[in-house]
Amino acid sequence: MNQKLTKFICFLTTAILLCSCSPKGGGDAEKADSPAQAGTQTEAASDGQSPAGEGTASWRKTELQKPEGAVHINSMSYLADGTLRINSSDAEGQNPAVWDSRDNGGTWENAAADMSLASGYGYHYFADGSLFIYDGTKLSISAGDGTESKSVSVNEEEMISDAAMAGNTLAVLVYDQNSQFRLDVYDLGSMSCRTLENKELSEYLSSQSIGGIALDSSGGILYLTVGGTGELTIARYDLNQDQLSYLVESEEMARLLNPEEKNGLVNPNEQILLSIAVNDAEDKMVLRMLNPADSQTTLYLCEKGIWEEEKTASEGALRIYSLYGGYEVRQAASLFQGLHPELEVSFETGYTGEDGVTLSDAIRTLNTELMAGEGPDLLILDGLPADSYAGKGLLEDVTDIVEPSKEKYFYNMISAYNDGGKIFKLPTAFSVPVLLGDEETLAAKNRDELMKVFQKKAGAGIPFITPKNLAGTAGSLFITSDILGETVDEGKLADFYKDLEKIASQSMSDDERQAMEEYDQMTHWAETTYPSGGFSPDLELYFGEAQAGVGRISIYEDFIGILAVRREKGLSYQYLNREKGNYFIAESVLGINSTGKNPEAARQFLEYYLSGEAQETMRFGDFSIIRSVMEGTDREKYISENGEFIGGISRKDTDNPEKIMNTYKITPDELQELITFFEGCSRPVRDDAVVLRKVMEQADACLFEGKDPESAAKDVCGEVNLYLSE
Repeated sequence: MNQKLTKFICFLTTAILLCSCSPKGGGDAEKADSPAQAGTQTEAASDGQSPAGEGTASWRKTELQKPEGAVHINSMSYLADGTLRINSSDAEGQNPAVWDSRDNGGTWENAAADMSLASGYGYHYFADGSLFIYDGTKLSISAGDGTESKSVSVNEEEMISDAAMAGNTLAVLVYDQNSQFRLDVYDLGSMSCRTLENKELSEYLSSQSIGGIALDSSGGILYLTVGGTGELTIARYDLNQDQLSYLVESEEMARLLNPEEKNGLVNPNEQILLSIAVNDAEDKMVLRMLNPADSQTTLYLCEKGIWEEEKTASEGALRIYSLYGGYEVRQAASLFQGLHPELEVSFETGYTGEDGVTLSDAIRTLNTELMAGEGPDLLILDGLPADSYAGKGLLEDVTDIVEPSKEKYFYNMISAYNDGGKIFKLPTAFSVPVLLGDEETLAAKNRDELMKVFQKKAGAGIPFITPKNLAGTAGSLFITSDILGETVDEGKLADFYKDLEKIASQSMSDDERQAMEEYDQMTHWAETTYPSGGFSPDLELYFGEAQAGVGRISIYEDFIGILAVRREKGLSYQYLNREKGNYFIAESVLGINSTGKNPEAARQFLEYYLSGEAQETMRFGDFSIIRSVMEGTDREKYISENGEFIGGISRKDTDNPEKIMNTYKITPDELQELITFFEGCSRPVRDDAVVLRKVMEQADACLFEGKDPESAAKDVCGEVNLYLSE
């Protein structure tokens, strides 16, 4: 039963995700006390003002406590007497049980229900309590004595998505071979079938998202949730009058379900609506929702009424700001908000690229707010002039938060990022730029030495690096250089552009250069790829398609690929441009605004973040500065005593074993090697967003438009040095 149930859930989940049924947008949610008989209220469908005006009824939502041992809720329905019935199974999809609640999910009792039919996908119940079951292609109705008295089937190319029975009606929602939904309605007396062809209903179904169907106890009213992204509704179709209306409109539905964002925070528990059950009075309904992360289901009671606005005391507000978005910190902020309802936590993004605001405009606006004492309380300093902020006294000293527990962190990076002094800027994640290649290549301690190796190997017949690695190489060489100091050194930048031209000339033909897509060029790398991702050159080295590569170690997969290259090809890795220190990229760097309105809340959030609780709850990106989180992340998945075989990696399906890179788990000794490598990091890269963007734009102008390096360097300095002096 477990395998069948898992397969069916996966199929449904895939269909749901492909059809984009998860609601987006919506307004803020009202916080109200839950009814005594229900569980904890998690969300309401109103922000204190009812959608249609004062005194208008609206919906609010309360999470229901599931019966003990009930992990997966496979079905639910209201019986004719108002009883809410559910069918559940345990975490393994075993031990099916049927539960009844006569107080809308407040309390549960085992139901003496018919479970005589064999089902791997759950048990469903008629309004009078009779049993029916279905899988992807067949639905069977019990006669009450364990025999199958009636059944309906669909074609192999079709799938029964949901079904409901009440009165003399069986409604079946079918996903057909044309990837469209249709509703088949059966008369249970004659088992004659008709497909509903109401024009409005057909248009509603064609939106191709699935949430489920339900019937009232008479079988005359059909409820269904089908709608496109951001347009999820609950429709009400009168089978007798052939009329479509709405029980819940899209705007209110978006508020009722968990919105993706509130105050700029991500929703850490976004779920997918699977099915609904509506009582006859239409003032209560239950939503069955799926959490894709763990495939568990949650029940929510929704009640319609006129609710008084309820206010909660607030101790203040915590404003968190990021230039780009800072998803990891947004996740943590969402969790922090849940732990501290007395605070109003908001997350602001300064630059989106979609509203006409340039990067420099966004930073200037922030600077003006900071200098006026009106800025956010907590800053994610990635891409911002963090050194300038610290030098001007705009960042609070947080040494007392970090220093007492410094053994818990990669303190070498925290210290290096603050020039060995007091801690004003706290990197919370990191990655390390690395040079990959043979012993001669890795001996190069700076760009000049690397270029000499490049010139020596230029006639080897294969590129020194591949064209796809050009943008990442250019960006990494720049941020690990001394070109950017208090200002940009124009002469050094011109030399940098000349070196890039030499590398590009050896890496690709003129035709390949002309055909290179924008997303492989350096501007795109600076705008969208750095620092969250990049090209991994280990496959090219493994297959002998390049002599060297520039990459990053940011997750275990990066290191596993490097180990494979070392094991099979005798190549290895080293810090990039290590002459003046071993560079690392500091990410999700947090700083507290010393003139913020709520510095204590900011300190509280920083302490929470450093506890590692948020990172252990949710999957974060690059390696954490917190040792226990970094070493514990997916440890069983990537680390083992004997370094077992994981699998093969190729760029496309192939039966050629020479085109597959074999990978293995990291042994404890190799893990210690990686940790020691991280402990050797001593110098943060310089990556001011405005500077990096302009430098990479002019690099593209040199390589793809024929601009001379001196003019490109002059144009960069003429713009960014003024910006840096502000």
